[in-house]
Amino acid sequence: MSECSQKAFIDSTSNNYLWLKIMDCSRLEYIKNVNDDNKVWAYKLHLIGDDFRLNFKKSKNTSVDTHAFNLSKGSLIILSQKRPGYDERYLTHVVELVNEGSKDKLDWETGTWDIFRLVKVHWIADFKYPNRIPLDKEIMIAKWGWYDTKAKLLSSRNLMSQWSSIDQLRTHLGEVFN
Repeated sequence: MSECSQKAFIDSTSNNYLWLKIMDCSRLEYIKNVNDDNKVWAYKLHLIGDDFRLNFKKSKNTSVDTHAFNLSKGSLIILSQKRPGYDERYLTHVVELVNEGSKDKLDWETGTWDIFRLVKVHWIADFKYPNRIPLDKEIMIAKWGWYDTKAKLLSSRNLMSQWSSIDQLRTHLGEVFN
């Protein structure tokens, strides 16, 4: 399936067609907890189409390294984070893994946040209107386990306890992100 499809709408003020790109949600595979140590929105400055390094916090063992390395190129990841100054989590981005882990690993360093995967932004919340950003608990409904920086499978037992199938969850998420 293509990266996105298009739908036409008629602009009521000009009677012209407007084309809207629709994200292909069939590749939504993961959800990931992110944060910024400076208590601001993480990755806020990256626009649709931008590439950036999605960081994973290094742990004492190699499980995070192995996990980040094995995420599949082309998969889409939803990013969830706390609004600065609040306790609730919000869905702020949908990003695509651009490279295979073996390519990104060549640039990994040894610092706490030096494990990364290069991603491309497909959807980003409008941070000017934080009350319009989708609330994680309202959209995902079930707790998915945001306790570390690993990306969690959308098909996890926790999420599938609420959603009868991954396709049903992806359809639901498509309504949110499109």
